[in-house]
Amino acid sequence: MSKLLDREYSPSSVARDTARSLRRYRTHSDAARSRLDVHIAVPYGEGHGERCHVFPAVPQGTRGPQTPALVFVHGGHWQESGIDDACFAAEHAVAHGCAYVAVGYGLAPDRTVPGMIASVARALEWLVTTGPMLGIDPEQLHVAGSSAGAHLLAAALTGDGAPQVRSACLLSGLYDLTEIPQTYVNDAVRLTPELALACSPLGMPPPRCDSVLLAVGRHETRTYLRQHETYAELLSAQSIPVTAQIVPERDHFDLPLDLVDPSTPFGRTSLRHLGLAPRRRAPSTPEGTVTSAR
Repeated sequence: MSKLLDREYSPSSVARDTARSLRRYRTHSDAARSRLDVHIAVPYGEGHGERCHVFPAVPQGTRGPQTPALVFVHGGHWQESGIDDACFAAEHAVAHGCAYVAVGYGLAPDRTVPGMIASVARALEWLVTTGPMLGIDPEQLHVAGSSAGAHLLAAALTGDGAPQVRSACLLSGLYDLTEIPQTYVNDAVRLTPELALACSPLGMPPPRCDSVLLAVGRHETRTYLRQHETYAELLSAQSIPVTAQIVPERDHFDLPLDLVDPSTPFGRTSLRHLGLAPRRRAPSTPEGTVTSAR
């Protein structure tokens, strides 16, 4: 294995305070589950790890209109983390009238990457059919994912059988997996070169979504920055409306914490992408390089 490649696929090698960000995932997620109405570990399939936490925007037992939903798929190199650490954006989402769903998919080495992609697709299909019973409008699904979660969503949204979603927010993703078999990541993931190619969104049909917000922190490895740029170019070539942003003063681990948080520049960008205006107008703040293509 190449030490250089290992470093390029190790976001913590350039992140500022990984441990603090990981603690914030858990503390914010614990707070959301303690303060909000939530359906815990709801099965959306029969496979290992196919569970989700669902936070309705309307309190349980209250009649009201069906609401949009923000569906979040966590990262962790396909082998770490889980839905208990993926609820950190729930309070902000619910405050803006969105249900929030944290999706689990099982982890390597017990699960394969193709199996994880299939699980995420199954979760979206389940929300289309079951969402109305949870107060969710199946025609107002917005998805977001970080790192491995961004990859899994990009792959799960491709093909004629994939459900159509309103928007996707993909953070710090890998969209070309062909170097993964040469890195330490593959010790658990166990991708063959052929499978890595087959699971790479760069070689897949366009994702079935109305628009994509693609973002990466400034403090990332060159590989993550390059893949961000390459995937933005592909989406544009596929005529998918895409906004690509390199977010200043953010890295692989703290960028997701800004998701739909109106107190941060990127949080406001993501709220606008979802079609949700912040409750109070915030002063204009430079938010990094943004390019739009249609």
